[in-house]
Amino acid sequence: MNKIIFFILLFFSTKLLWSQSTSSEKTFSFKIDGTIRNYNGKSIYVHHKWNEKDYTDSAKIVKGKFVFNLKSIEPNLYWFTTVNDINAQPNYLFFANNEPIKANLIGDSLLYSSLQGGLTQNDYVEYRMMINNFVQIQQKLQADYNIATQKGDVQTQQSIQNEYQNLNVQFMTGIKTYIKNHPKSPVSGYIIYTDFNNPNIPISDLEEALSFIDVSIKNTKFIKLATKRVEDKKGTMVGYKAVNFSQQTPEGKLISLSDYKGKFVLIDFWASWCRPCRMENPNVVNAFNLYKNRGFTVLGISMDSNKEAWVQAINQDNLTWSHVSDLKGWGNEVGKTFGVTGIPQNYLIDPNGIILAKNLRGPDLEKKLAEIIK
Repeated sequence: MNKIIFFILLFFSTKLLWSQSTSSEKTFSFKIDGTIRNYNGKSIYVHHKWNEKDYTDSAKIVKGKFVFNLKSIEPNLYWFTTVNDINAQPNYLFFANNEPIKANLIGDSLLYSSLQGGLTQNDYVEYRMMINNFVQIQQKLQADYNIATQKGDVQTQQSIQNEYQNLNVQFMTGIKTYIKNHPKSPVSGYIIYTDFNNPNIPISDLEEALSFIDVSIKNTKFIKLATKRVEDKKGTMVGYKAVNFSQQTPEGKLISLSDYKGKFVLIDFWASWCRPCRMENPNVVNAFNLYKNRGFTVLGISMDSNKEAWVQAINQDNLTWSHVSDLKGWGNEVGKTFGVTGIPQNYLIDPNGIILAKNLRGPDLEKKLAEIIK
Protein backbone atom coordinates (compact mmCIF):
# COMPACT_ATOMS: atom_id res chain seq x y z
CA MET A 1 0.00 0.00 0.00
CA ASN A 2 1.79 3.09 -1.25
CA LYS A 3 -0.86 5.73 -0.74
CA ILE A 4 -3.86 5.93 1.52
CA ILE A 5 -7.07 7.11 -0.10
CA PHE A 6 -8.48 10.01 1.87
CA PHE A 7 -11.52 12.19 1.25
CA ILE A 8 -9.71 15.53 1.54
CA LEU A 9 -7.31 14.87 -1.33
CA LEU A 10 -10.23 14.35 -3.68
CA PHE A 11 -11.84 17.64 -2.78
CA PHE A 12 -9.18 19.86 -4.31
CA SER A 13 -9.81 18.66 -7.88
CA THR A 14 -13.19 20.39 -8.07
CA LYS A 15 -13.89 21.85 -11.51
CA LEU A 16 -15.78 25.11 -11.83
CA LEU A 17 -18.61 23.79 -13.97
CA TRP A 18 -21.72 24.85 -12.10
CA SER A 19 -24.54 26.93 -13.50
CA GLN A 20 -28.06 27.80 -12.44
CA SER A 21 -31.04 29.62 -13.85
CA THR A 22 -31.51 33.19 -12.84
CA SER A 23 -34.69 34.47 -11.28
CA SER A 24 -36.51 37.78 -11.49
CA GLU A 25 -34.67 39.09 -8.44
CA LYS A 26 -32.96 42.43 -8.65
CA THR A 27 -29.21 42.56 -8.99
CA PHE A 28 -26.91 44.16 -6.46
CA SER A 29 -23.60 45.92 -7.05
CA PHE A 30 -20.27 45.47 -5.32
CA LYS A 31 -16.82 46.96 -5.73
CA ILE A 32 -13.37 45.39 -5.63
CA ASP A 33 -10.48 47.72 -4.84
CA GLY A 34 -7.22 45.93 -5.43
CA THR A 35 -3.47 46.14 -5.56
CA ILE A 36 -1.13 43.81 -7.40
CA ARG A 37 2.63 43.30 -7.31
CA ASN A 38 5.16 41.04 -9.06
CA TYR A 39 3.16 41.35 -12.27
CA ASN A 40 3.99 43.25 -15.49
CA GLY A 41 0.65 42.81 -17.26
CA LYS A 42 -1.69 45.67 -18.01
CA SER A 43 -4.95 43.99 -16.92
CA ILE A 44 -6.31 41.60 -14.32
CA TYR A 45 -9.34 39.36 -14.89
CA VAL A 46 -12.14 38.09 -12.67
CA HIS A 47 -14.51 35.30 -13.69
CA HIS A 48 -17.75 33.65 -12.59
CA LYS A 49 -20.42 31.34 -13.99
CA TRP A 50 -24.14 31.96 -14.03
CA ASN A 51 -27.20 30.77 -15.97
CA GLU A 52 -25.12 28.27 -17.98
CA LYS A 53 -22.84 31.07 -19.18
CA ASP A 54 -19.26 32.12 -18.51
CA TYR A 55 -18.57 35.69 -17.51
CA THR A 56 -15.26 37.55 -17.51
CA ASP A 57 -14.56 41.12 -16.45
CA SER A 58 -11.25 42.92 -16.81
CA ALA A 59 -9.70 45.89 -15.06
CA LYS A 60 -6.73 47.97 -16.10
CA ILE A 61 -3.80 48.09 -13.74
CA VAL A 62 -2.59 51.61 -13.06
CA LYS A 63 0.45 52.01 -10.81
CA GLY A 64 -0.19 48.63 -9.28
CA LYS A 65 -3.87 49.29 -8.54
CA PHE A 66 -7.15 48.17 -10.13
CA VAL A 67 -10.91 48.53 -9.56
CA PHE A 68 -13.84 46.27 -10.46
CA ASN A 69 -17.47 47.42 -10.31
CA LEU A 70 -19.58 44.27 -10.62
CA LYS A 71 -23.18 43.08 -10.29
CA SER A 72 -24.75 39.83 -9.17
CA ILE A 73 -28.16 38.29 -8.50
CA GLU A 74 -27.04 36.67 -5.24
CA PRO A 75 -23.76 35.91 -3.45
CA ASN A 76 -21.60 33.94 -5.87
CA LEU A 77 -18.14 32.47 -6.32
CA TYR A 78 -15.53 34.39 -8.34
CA TRP A 79 -11.87 33.88 -9.17
CA PHE A 80 -8.94 35.88 -10.51
CA THR A 81 -6.59 35.04 -13.38
CA THR A 82 -3.80 36.99 -15.01
CA VAL A 83 -4.88 35.77 -18.46
CA ASN A 84 -8.14 36.41 -20.30
CA ASP A 85 -9.24 32.76 -20.18
CA ILE A 86 -12.00 31.51 -17.91
CA ASN A 87 -10.72 27.95 -18.38
CA ALA A 88 -7.26 28.82 -17.10
CA GLN A 89 -6.29 27.34 -13.76
CA PRO A 90 -8.47 29.25 -11.26
CA ASN A 91 -6.45 31.17 -8.70
CA TYR A 92 -7.71 32.73 -5.50
CA LEU A 93 -11.36 31.76 -5.35
CA PHE A 94 -13.56 34.08 -3.29
CA PHE A 95 -17.20 34.83 -2.54
CA ALA A 96 -18.76 38.21 -3.11
CA ASN A 97 -22.03 39.73 -1.95
CA ASN A 98 -23.14 43.36 -1.78
CA GLU A 99 -20.24 44.49 0.40
CA PRO A 100 -16.99 46.15 -0.78
CA ILE A 101 -13.92 43.97 -1.21
CA LYS A 102 -10.23 44.78 -0.88
CA ALA A 103 -7.80 42.49 -2.72
CA ASN A 104 -4.03 42.39 -2.39
CA LEU A 105 -2.73 40.20 -5.21
CA ILE A 106 0.69 38.76 -5.92
CA GLY A 107 0.83 38.47 -9.70
CA ASP A 108 3.20 35.52 -9.90
CA SER A 109 1.42 33.69 -7.09
CA LEU A 110 -2.28 34.50 -6.94
CA LEU A 111 -2.81 31.43 -4.80
CA TYR A 112 -1.02 33.16 -1.92
CA SER A 113 -2.71 36.52 -2.36
CA SER A 114 -5.18 37.92 0.16
CA LEU A 115 -8.68 39.34 0.05
CA GLN A 116 -11.00 40.89 2.61
CA GLY A 117 -14.62 41.92 2.60
CA GLY A 118 -18.13 40.55 2.88
CA LEU A 119 -19.83 38.21 5.31
CA THR A 120 -19.97 35.40 2.74
CA GLN A 121 -16.25 35.71 2.08
CA ASN A 122 -15.62 35.54 5.82
CA ASP A 123 -17.61 32.31 5.92
CA TYR A 124 -15.54 30.95 3.06
CA VAL A 125 -12.24 31.90 4.74
CA GLU A 126 -13.38 30.19 7.95
CA TYR A 127 -14.17 27.05 5.97
CA ARG A 128 -10.84 27.08 4.10
CA MET A 129 -8.96 27.42 7.40
CA MET A 130 -10.75 24.33 8.70
CA ILE A 131 -9.88 22.40 5.53
CA ASN A 132 -6.25 23.49 5.64
CA ASN A 133 -5.94 22.23 9.20
CA PHE A 134 -7.16 18.78 8.17
CA VAL A 135 -4.87 18.78 5.14
CA GLN A 136 -1.81 19.54 7.29
CA ILE A 137 -2.66 16.63 9.58
CA GLN A 138 -3.20 14.40 6.57
CA GLN A 139 0.11 15.34 4.99
CA LYS A 140 1.94 14.56 8.23
CA LEU A 141 0.25 11.15 8.42
CA GLN A 142 1.13 10.44 4.79
CA ALA A 143 4.78 11.33 5.37
CA ASP A 144 4.93 9.12 8.47
CA TYR A 145 3.25 6.29 6.55
CA ASN A 146 5.80 6.53 3.72
CA ILE A 147 8.67 6.33 6.22
CA ALA A 148 7.08 3.30 7.92
CA THR A 149 6.64 1.64 4.52
CA GLN A 150 10.32 2.16 3.66
CA LYS A 151 11.31 0.62 6.99
CA GLY A 152 8.89 -2.27 6.60
CA ASP A 153 7.24 -1.28 9.88
CA VAL A 154 3.86 -2.97 9.42
CA GLN A 155 2.64 -2.17 12.93
CA THR A 156 3.17 1.58 12.44
CA GLN A 157 1.54 1.41 8.99
CA GLN A 158 -1.57 -0.18 10.51
CA SER A 159 -1.63 2.39 13.30
CA ILE A 160 -1.47 5.25 10.77
CA GLN A 161 -4.24 3.66 8.70
CA ASN A 162 -6.41 3.65 11.81
CA GLU A 163 -5.57 7.32 12.38
CA TYR A 164 -6.60 8.06 8.80
CA GLN A 165 -9.97 6.42 9.31
CA ASN A 166 -10.48 8.43 12.48
CA LEU A 167 -9.45 11.61 10.67
CA ASN A 168 -12.01 10.89 7.94
CA VAL A 169 -14.72 10.67 10.58
CA GLN A 170 -13.54 13.92 12.17
CA PHE A 171 -13.43 15.58 8.77
CA MET A 172 -17.00 14.60 7.87
CA THR A 173 -18.19 15.68 11.32
CA GLY A 174 -16.37 18.99 10.91
CA ILE A 175 -17.99 19.72 7.56
CA LYS A 176 -21.48 18.87 8.78
CA THR A 177 -20.94 20.95 11.93
CA TYR A 178 -19.83 23.90 9.79
CA ILE A 179 -22.97 23.65 7.64
CA LYS A 180 -25.17 23.31 10.73
CA ASN A 181 -23.58 26.46 12.17
CA HIS A 182 -23.95 28.35 8.86
CA PRO A 183 -27.46 27.35 7.67
CA LYS A 184 -28.05 30.59 5.77
CA SER A 185 -24.65 30.89 4.11
CA PRO A 186 -24.21 30.26 0.36
CA VAL A 187 -20.88 28.68 1.32
CA SER A 188 -22.75 25.79 2.91
CA GLY A 189 -24.49 25.06 -0.39
CA TYR A 190 -21.18 25.35 -2.20
CA ILE A 191 -19.61 22.80 0.16
CA ILE A 192 -22.37 20.24 -0.40
CA TYR A 193 -22.24 20.75 -4.16
CA THR A 194 -18.46 20.63 -4.59
CA ASP A 195 -16.62 19.11 -1.65
CA PHE A 196 -19.25 16.40 -1.10
CA ASN A 197 -18.85 15.33 -4.75
CA ASN A 198 -17.21 12.10 -3.71
CA PRO A 199 -18.58 8.59 -4.43
CA ASN A 200 -17.20 7.36 -1.09
CA ILE A 201 -19.43 9.68 0.93
CA PRO A 202 -22.69 7.95 1.98
CA ILE A 203 -25.91 9.43 0.68
CA SER A 204 -27.13 9.69 4.29
CA ASP A 205 -24.35 12.21 5.02
CA LEU A 206 -25.35 14.30 2.01
CA GLU A 207 -29.01 14.30 2.98
CA GLU A 208 -28.13 15.16 6.57
CA ALA A 209 -26.01 18.10 5.40
CA LEU A 210 -28.85 19.38 3.21
CA SER A 211 -31.29 19.09 6.12
CA PHE A 212 -29.30 21.77 7.99
CA ILE A 213 -29.90 24.38 5.26
CA ASP A 214 -32.31 27.16 6.19
CA VAL A 215 -35.45 27.37 4.06
CA SER A 216 -34.65 31.01 3.25
CA ILE A 217 -31.80 30.00 0.88
CA LYS A 218 -33.23 26.79 -0.60
CA ASN A 219 -33.91 28.52 -3.93
CA THR A 220 -30.40 29.92 -4.28
CA LYS A 221 -27.86 28.74 -6.82
CA PHE A 222 -25.65 26.39 -4.84
CA ILE A 223 -28.47 24.87 -2.79
CA LYS A 224 -30.36 24.02 -6.00
CA LEU A 225 -27.23 22.52 -7.50
CA ALA A 226 -26.44 20.60 -4.31
CA THR A 227 -29.99 19.24 -4.12
CA LYS A 228 -29.82 18.10 -7.74
CA ARG A 229 -26.45 16.45 -7.13
CA VAL A 230 -27.87 14.51 -4.19
CA GLU A 231 -30.89 13.43 -6.24
CA ASP A 232 -28.64 12.39 -9.14
CA LYS A 233 -26.44 10.38 -6.78
CA LYS A 234 -29.46 8.60 -5.33
CA GLY A 235 -30.45 7.85 -8.94
CA THR A 236 -27.43 5.55 -9.28
CA MET A 237 -27.89 3.67 -5.99
CA VAL A 238 -29.65 0.42 -5.21
CA GLY A 239 -33.07 1.06 -3.71
CA TYR A 240 -33.62 4.40 -5.43
CA LYS A 241 -35.24 5.34 -8.72
CA ALA A 242 -32.65 5.40 -11.50
CA VAL A 243 -31.85 8.79 -12.98
CA ASN A 244 -33.29 9.10 -16.47
CA PHE A 245 -31.02 9.60 -19.49
CA SER A 246 -31.12 9.63 -23.28
CA GLN A 247 -28.57 8.67 -25.94
CA GLN A 248 -28.58 7.65 -29.58
CA THR A 249 -28.41 4.26 -31.23
CA PRO A 250 -25.91 3.66 -34.07
CA GLU A 251 -28.75 4.59 -36.44
CA GLY A 252 -29.30 7.92 -34.68
CA LYS A 253 -32.51 7.04 -32.82
CA LEU A 254 -32.80 8.66 -29.40
CA ILE A 255 -33.57 6.16 -26.63
CA SER A 256 -34.33 7.05 -23.01
CA LEU A 257 -34.34 4.87 -19.92
CA SER A 258 -37.91 6.05 -19.32
CA ASP A 259 -38.91 4.24 -22.52
CA TYR A 260 -38.53 0.98 -20.59
CA LYS A 261 -41.14 1.71 -17.93
CA GLY A 262 -43.02 -1.48 -17.13
CA LYS A 263 -40.06 -3.76 -17.86
CA PHE A 264 -37.09 -5.16 -16.05
CA VAL A 265 -34.07 -3.70 -17.82
CA LEU A 266 -30.36 -4.28 -17.41
CA ILE A 267 -28.33 -1.13 -18.06
CA ASP A 268 -25.10 -2.68 -19.33
CA PHE A 269 -21.95 -0.52 -19.59
CA TRP A 270 -19.38 -2.08 -21.90
CA ALA A 271 -17.08 -1.39 -24.88
CA SER A 272 -15.82 -3.24 -27.94
CA TRP A 273 -12.21 -2.94 -26.77
CA CYS A 274 -12.95 -4.26 -23.25
CA ARG A 275 -11.88 -7.93 -23.13
CA PRO A 276 -13.65 -8.66 -19.79
CA CYS A 277 -16.84 -7.15 -21.29
CA ARG A 278 -16.61 -9.35 -24.36
CA MET A 279 -16.05 -12.39 -22.13
CA GLU A 280 -19.11 -11.46 -20.06
CA ASN A 281 -21.37 -10.85 -23.08
CA PRO A 282 -22.34 -14.56 -23.54
CA ASN A 283 -23.76 -14.56 -19.99
CA VAL A 284 -25.86 -11.49 -20.76
CA VAL A 285 -27.00 -13.08 -24.04
CA ASN A 286 -28.13 -16.23 -22.21
CA ALA A 287 -30.07 -14.23 -19.62
CA PHE A 288 -31.65 -12.10 -22.34
CA ASN A 289 -32.78 -15.14 -24.35
CA LEU A 290 -34.23 -16.83 -21.25
CA TYR A 291 -36.24 -13.84 -20.05
CA LYS A 292 -36.83 -11.59 -23.07
CA ASN A 293 -40.42 -12.84 -23.38
CA ARG A 294 -41.07 -12.42 -19.67
CA GLY A 295 -40.71 -8.65 -19.31
CA PHE A 296 -36.91 -8.40 -19.33
CA THR A 297 -34.55 -6.64 -21.73
CA VAL A 298 -31.09 -5.09 -21.90
CA LEU A 299 -29.95 -1.59 -22.82
CA GLY A 300 -26.30 -1.52 -23.80
CA ILE A 301 -24.33 1.68 -23.19
CA SER A 302 -21.00 1.70 -24.96
CA MET A 303 -17.90 3.47 -23.71
CA ASP A 304 -16.56 3.34 -27.28
CA SER A 305 -15.32 6.27 -29.32
CA ASN A 306 -15.12 4.32 -32.60
CA LYS A 307 -18.56 3.70 -34.09
CA GLU A 308 -17.39 1.05 -36.56
CA ALA A 309 -15.73 -1.03 -33.83
CA TRP A 310 -18.79 -0.64 -31.61
CA VAL A 311 -21.24 -1.87 -34.27
CA GLN A 312 -18.93 -4.70 -35.29
CA ALA A 313 -18.74 -5.95 -31.69
CA ILE A 314 -22.54 -5.83 -31.36
CA ASN A 315 -22.87 -8.08 -34.39
CA GLN A 316 -20.00 -10.39 -33.50
CA ASP A 317 -21.32 -11.04 -29.98
CA ASN A 318 -24.95 -11.35 -31.14
CA LEU A 319 -26.16 -8.58 -28.81
CA THR A 320 -29.70 -8.28 -30.19
CA TRP A 321 -31.00 -5.68 -27.76
CA SER A 322 -30.86 -1.87 -28.10
CA HIS A 323 -27.52 -0.07 -27.84
CA VAL A 324 -26.71 3.60 -27.31
CA SER A 325 -23.58 5.74 -27.01
CA ASP A 326 -22.36 9.29 -27.46
CA LEU A 327 -19.01 7.89 -28.68
CA LYS A 328 -17.04 9.88 -26.10
CA GLY A 329 -15.19 6.87 -24.70
CA TRP A 330 -14.64 7.23 -20.96
CA GLY A 331 -16.27 10.64 -21.27
CA ASN A 332 -19.66 9.05 -22.00
CA GLU A 333 -22.19 11.33 -20.30
CA VAL A 334 -24.34 8.50 -18.96
CA GLY A 335 -21.21 6.77 -17.70
CA LYS A 336 -20.20 9.94 -15.86
CA THR A 337 -23.67 10.24 -14.33
CA PHE A 338 -23.44 6.70 -12.99
CA GLY A 339 -19.84 7.14 -11.88
CA VAL A 340 -18.53 4.42 -14.20
CA THR A 341 -14.76 4.08 -13.82
CA GLY A 342 -14.48 0.43 -14.81
CA ILE A 343 -16.32 -1.96 -17.12
CA PRO A 344 -18.21 -4.23 -17.40
CA GLN A 345 -20.66 -2.62 -15.03
CA ASN A 346 -24.42 -3.00 -14.94
CA TYR A 347 -27.58 -1.95 -13.11
CA LEU A 348 -30.78 -3.99 -12.93
CA ILE A 349 -33.88 -1.77 -12.98
CA ASP A 350 -37.41 -2.87 -12.06
CA PRO A 351 -40.60 -1.93 -13.98
CA ASN A 352 -41.03 1.16 -11.78
CA GLY A 353 -37.50 2.40 -12.46
CA ILE A 354 -36.04 1.35 -9.10
CA ILE A 355 -32.48 0.01 -9.07
CA LEU A 356 -32.65 -3.55 -7.72
CA ALA A 357 -29.00 -4.57 -8.01
CA LYS A 358 -25.70 -3.72 -9.68
CA ASN A 359 -22.73 -5.59 -11.13
CA LEU A 360 -24.52 -8.90 -11.65
CA ARG A 361 -22.00 -11.05 -13.50
CA GLY A 362 -21.76 -14.67 -14.58
CA PRO A 363 -24.60 -16.79 -13.13
CA ASP A 364 -25.60 -14.02 -10.70
CA LEU A 365 -27.70 -12.24 -13.34
CA GLU A 366 -29.78 -15.32 -14.17
CA LYS A 367 -30.08 -16.15 -10.46
CA LYS A 368 -31.43 -12.66 -9.70
CA LEU A 369 -33.85 -12.73 -12.63
CA ALA A 370 -35.17 -16.13 -11.52
CA GLU A 371 -35.74 -14.63 -8.08
CA ILE A 372 -37.67 -11.54 -9.21
CA ILE A 373 -39.48 -12.76 -12.34
CA LYS A 374 -42.04 -15.33 -11.21
